[in-house]
Amino acid sequence: MTRHQQWHISGWAAYVLAPVAIIVAIAVQLVVRLFGLKNSADLAAKDVASYIEDFIEDRSGDWDWDDFTSIPITNPGLEAIRQEAEMVPLPVDQAGDAKLRELLARALLEMS
Repeated sequence: MTRHQQWHISGWAAYVLAPVAIIVAIAVQLVVRLFGLKNSADLAAKDVASYIEDFIEDRSGDWDWDDFTSIPITNPGLEAIRQEAEMVPLPVDQAGDAKLRELLARALLEMS
């Protein structure tokens, strides 16, 4: 019977590499925090409402809606609104318009 062979770091090598791995992980976190490298946007409820209202009223730029729906938002409540807006099929029909207006109302409620 042949055993599955996987490569593992063990013994003295693990003890030597563990501190190096910890230092590298801390350094990466510092770089991310110092230089603002993250994968979400710090939008306020006012910003989210503005994106949605501009899109409904056809006042947004060519790529504004794509930017809004493609970049996650740090705030979980606003991120939920963004995810629901992303699911509205384009071009927007009556049901999609109603959904966007509902999301706009929710974003406005987040402002208060």
